[in-house]
Amino acid sequence: MEAMRTRWSDERLDDLNQSVREVKGSIVRLDGRIDRLQHAMVVSVVAICTMMFAGFGALITLFAIHF
Repeated sequence: MEAMRTRWSDERLDDLNQSVREVKGSIVRLDGRIDRLQHAMVVSVVAICTMMFAGFGALITLFAIHF
């Protein structure tokens, strides 16, 4: 293993800074993807609930007409 350095050079600090910026950029992109996924899930649940409500309403109407 490489011995630990007691001092950080400017180049190493710049490399670390660049790595941190890349990680932050990745997190921001991931956060945006999660937001879009959450929005899609909410829209899907609302659509499924609407379809179920309409289907049950149609069944109740059919039963009411025939009985």
